[in-house]
Amino acid sequence: MGLFSFFKPPKPAGFDYHPRFFDPKKEEFQERLRRAREMSGGDPEAVKSRIRTNLQRKTGYLSDRQLRQQEVMKSNRRLLVIIVVLILLAFVAIEIYLPQIIQLLE
Repeated sequence: MGLFSFFKPPKPAGFDYHPRFFDPKKEEFQERLRRAREMSGGDPEAVKSRIRTNLQRKTGYLSDRQLRQQEVMKSNRRLLVIIVVLILLAFVAIEIYLPQIIQLLE
């Protein structure tokens, strides 16, 4: 039956909704407020939830690619500067102390 159909059944219409006044920062803030109100109690479950949230927030740093890339770039620049300074110090030390070392060996 599928091989000989002359008329194709109509496809369902797509639904594409973009809210006009959506503020992701405000939504995130309200969600954090709601969680903070839930965790403000002194019961053990609230304490566990608070600890879990803090741990997740700390590991979130590693999942943020842009922030991690910036930190890696800073670290690489710092390492490059240290290597250059060490090489310059080595050349200066060789320039100053090499004649004395050669004299001692002769």
